[in-house]
Amino acid sequence: MGEFRIVLLEHGTELWDEHSRRRGMPVDFRSLDRRTGSGSLSHKQPIAKAIGRSARTVVDATAGLGHDSFLLACLGWHVVAMERHPVVGVLLEESVRLAREDAEIMETMGDRLRVQSGDARALLQEQDPPDVIYLDPMFQPRRTSALPRKPAQVLRQLVGLDQDELELFEVARRCARQRVVVKRADDAPPLVEGVDLSHRGKIVRYDVYLPLERGS
Repeated sequence: MGEFRIVLLEHGTELWDEHSRRRGMPVDFRSLDRRTGSGSLSHKQPIAKAIGRSARTVVDATAGLGHDSFLLACLGWHVVAMERHPVVGVLLEESVRLAREDAEIMETMGDRLRVQSGDARALLQEQDPPDVIYLDPMFQPRRTSALPRKPAQVLRQLVGLDQDELELFEVARRCARQRVVVKRADDAPPLVEGVDLSHRGKIVRYDVYLPLERGS
């Protein structure tokens, strides 16, 4: 793993790696697409269809930098973003803090996103079960594709690949009230066989698993 620095600037916080010179990767949600209708904030998006309209609470058990958690909160779900890597957790907390200071973002996000630091395998079993548990395990980049976007590159360098994704999935499926949603590359095999439903995007898909008593 290379060297990383969290840099506090007048206009915000950035994460710099060893190749950064004049600018790094912004640590906030302001650059994310917040357009409604045909933009990211639409219940017609595959991720929203996968979560389901009947759900109220969502746990993002592999939150990373929190982009998906943020979009789900803006779409109206109450989201807990869990992150176990200490550095990534600090970046996520900072993004949420900055969002709460931005009136325009708060108008959309509301008070529906909070962060929990720690291992989701333990945290999920210590609290009331959410309606949906969302998993985005760090998967291998596609051999034929270009490099992933900067945030994904940074996460992969910081965190590496998830080695306990199957164990987390089993815990999630025992805890979720309505479903477990797993984000996968469009050409990747399912994390676990027995997918009940899939919603496909342009480069990723969202595999839906119902609770064991309903999906087995």
